[in-house]
Amino acid sequence: MEVSLPTDTDGFLSQECPSCNQKFKALFGEGSSEPISFCPYCGYHGQNCWYTDEQVKYVQSVAMSDIVNPELKKMSQELEAHSKGFLKMKLEDELPGKIVHPMEVDDDFDLLYFPCCNETIKASQHEHHFCIICGAEIDMKENALKQVFLSHKGVDKDMVINFKKTLDLLGYSPWLDEDAMPAGTPLERGILQGMKSSCGAVFFITPSFKDEGYLETEINYAIQEWREKKDKFSLITLQFIDVNGDAGVIPDLLKPYVWKTPKTELEALCEIIRALPVLPGIVDWREKINGVVRLSTVKSTATELSIEAKTLLEAAAADDGTIMYNRYLGGEGIEIGSKNLITGKDPRQIALWVGGLEDLQRRRYIKDVGHKGEYFEMTREGYAAADELSET
Repeated sequence: MEVSLPTDTDGFLSQECPSCNQKFKALFGEGSSEPISFCPYCGYHGQNCWYTDEQVKYVQSVAMSDIVNPELKKMSQELEAHSKGFLKMKLEDELPGKIVHPMEVDDDFDLLYFPCCNETIKASQHEHHFCIICGAEIDMKENALKQVFLSHKGVDKDMVINFKKTLDLLGYSPWLDEDAMPAGTPLERGILQGMKSSCGAVFFITPSFKDEGYLETEINYAIQEWREKKDKFSLITLQFIDVNGDAGVIPDLLKPYVWKTPKTELEALCEIIRALPVLPGIVDWREKINGVVRLSTVKSTATELSIEAKTLLEAAAADDGTIMYNRYLGGEGIEIGSKNLITGKDPRQIALWVGGLEDLQRRRYIKDVGHKGEYFEMTREGYAAADELSET
């Protein structure tokens, strides 16, 4: 027996941990070929145990309808045939008259990618997460530490500010003392906090750079972070040569690590980008450029709806917020108020309208009152989406 379970609009299937009962979504057929073995929230270890309650009930009802019910009827007929009129026996079954398919909704989850097993899931962000394949634990607080610490001598600040501006444009979060530390912040405490929130430290070693005072402190803190964070922290040392041919002196503590001697500031920028463990931001068209399409990082869920779903949503919002879905011999009907929006018996038209109703359920714009798939009420999110539609 094969049973198909619905996915959300991105192809993800809901899963539920049997230990903490929290839900997440997995993308089957892509990423790792290994089975799901760990809960992304609590780290519970198991296999073939991740189905939601709704999915289990659906599979059981299908099995009952397709397998158990025919066998019960067959057994009943055989018993009656062998009774030879002396004993009448009949088996009664109490099977549901209608199988309600589980609805896969588009939950407000974050997309989380685990490079360790090439696996992408949808889940609510917690302080810690576990890879659903290998169980590797990820500290999300540490995962968010993506600033770039810029260490320099005061006389080189103008040059370093230019690097900061360029890194800003590329989508990085450069840490520069004069911007990152409010007035009154103890210097050593501010430097330590800046280093701990970073994924890399760039040392601009010019002839003016001296391994003393606060610069010495920055080097010590950077090495400490590199030892703790390992491949999630980069020590980037750039040696500059001035117009007189004098080169910056590499501090003794940085000599065990690779350093570069760029000939230009552009070459230095390339070395920084290549060495950092984080990638720059998404490259896309600027605003007000005509004849192109920008890929928005924030999707408008209302504009993704089908025409039928939009029509249903707007009509329900204009009425009393309810939708009736009736299935009867010879056809189906979706009614809002006294109007039936399915005007014929064309299978294609019916499929489009029923699909629109499922779109609204999937996005939690309507809720199934009674869980029979017949009577629906608009939700708060549904009214908000209807308002958004009216403004477009």
